[in-house]
Amino acid sequence: MNSQTISSTPTPQTRSVLSTLMLASAAINAGNGVLFALVAELQKVHGLSTAQLGWMSGAFFLASLLGLITLAHLADRGHAKSLLVAALGCSAGSLLWIAVADSLWELVAARAIEGLSFAVFAASARAIASRIDPERIGANLGKLSAADIGGFVLGPVVGTALVHLGGLSTPFFALSGLAAVACVLYLWFGPPDSHESKLELSWVQMSGFDLLRQRRIFGAALLALALFLPVGIYDSLWSKYLSDLGASRDFVGTSLTLYGLPIVLLAAFSGRLVDRIGAPRGMKLAMAGIAPITALYGLLPTYWLVAGVAMLEAVFNSLGGPASQTAMTKVCPPDRIAAGQGLSAVLAMSGAGIVGSLAPAIYASQGSGRLFGGVAILCLLLCALGLHLYRDASGEDGSVNPSNTRFKLVAKVPESATN
Repeated sequence: MNSQTISSTPTPQTRSVLSTLMLASAAINAGNGVLFALVAELQKVHGLSTAQLGWMSGAFFLASLLGLITLAHLADRGHAKSLLVAALGCSAGSLLWIAVADSLWELVAARAIEGLSFAVFAASARAIASRIDPERIGANLGKLSAADIGGFVLGPVVGTALVHLGGLSTPFFALSGLAAVACVLYLWFGPPDSHESKLELSWVQMSGFDLLRQRRIFGAALLALALFLPVGIYDSLWSKYLSDLGASRDFVGTSLTLYGLPIVLLAAFSGRLVDRIGAPRGMKLAMAGIAPITALYGLLPTYWLVAGVAMLEAVFNSLGGPASQTAMTKVCPPDRIAAGQGLSAVLAMSGAGIVGSLAPAIYASQGSGRLFGGVAILCLLLCALGLHLYRDASGEDGSVNPSNTRFKLVAKVPESATN
């Protein structure tokens, strides 16, 4: 009996789809990243308290959660392009609102819109990157991660430069325009919606929560949560923490660029490594570095050391991102990948949102050591539990067992076709 295998070389169409997706991802992440460098400036200009910074962070993550629960499943039903275009448009609008906002409620609402946009885009983009080449799931997700982080570090660089030129509103106007341009480009050049799915889903299935009944999927979601939990601190406190240690606004922006650089350079390689060694082993290696470094942040005496150690953490994060996303893709039904990626993001965003909302108050009352140390311990515990639940899907070497693989990498040719 003959068999037809998938080509070992990516097709031009695959490369085109991935490149378009990466450009759009860089644009939306640039808009999200700019606030990390300028949150201390927003606090000064608008007279916000440290606790109110937590409200903005919490709004972002709560809206992300709601978007993933209610909208991510549409990418599995043939509407991925529509979701991505809408997300880019809403991101442009939210950044424009921040630029003209003059009250706390406007800033909170704008961050909520940005959170909704970011989450829907991320789930849809990961589903597309996972589907276009089943043999290179990790590699393609790694490239998408490189674009994510590349855009994320571009935002602070552009933001700090434009603040000097035109004031605090200028970078938000500029990055709003960038998101709008990306929206138009993806509308014209992105792969079209398929509208082929005939799935009839209940509300629970639309939210993706039904997938949690499978312990392997639950385990993969916990891996994403373990990896993303420290982001809650970074979102609400990175700028303030470095400022409290004596860093200038320009240095805060530079620190984010330095953090992102290893991920941009290594994410594609790390994704290929995950394809070779398996997602569980990749996640173990990543968390072995991320957890102790997270705890170390709270003990370092100078902002230079914090920024330097952050670059080391980024090396491990470049492996953790593709590992956690590949883990979910491997155990999801092929027609529920967006729902599965959305489910991972739901848990990750929820955990980070809680941490982001509480971190400023804990930092003010308990100090940085207890804050970062406590989050590091939670990361280790969640990762250990996630790997335990996920173990049924994997061989001892960390590779996925053929019997558990949802993708058919070899398509059998019917015997009648060979006669």
